Amino acid sequence: MNSLEVFYDGGCPLCRREISYFRALKSRVPIIWLDLTDVHAQLPPELDRCSALARMHVRVNGQIYYKGAAAFATLWSQFAYWRMLGLLLKVPPVTWCADRLYSLFLKLRPRLQRWVQRQEKP
Repeated sequence: MNSLEVFYDGGCPLCRREISYFRALKSRVPIIWLDLTDVHAQLPPELDRCSALARMHVRVNGQIYYKGAAAFATLWSQFAYWRMLGLLLKVPPVTWCADRLYSLFLKLRPRLQRWVQRQEKP
């Protein structure tokens, strides 16, 4: 793997916190962080903004896409303290379970976003 592109929802306070955390860490490969709420962000033609905002997407070497739990596994495996969890998440039965949990999280995400936004207000 030579490079990684992470497509994330910059309008989501949860996503911003997570991306901010990972941006501060040293990764094994260069990572390009693409905020999908930036209207000037150039998306690849095969990835539409709505789909990318609905689930986290990661592109490897400009070609291979991962979404949901597989995207997290790909991202996490690039960081020293997260590598083992990322590799574990790539095991098919674990990926399947993690994807189901991620789908559940996505249903709860709007409520969690509102809660975090209330916490962030002065």
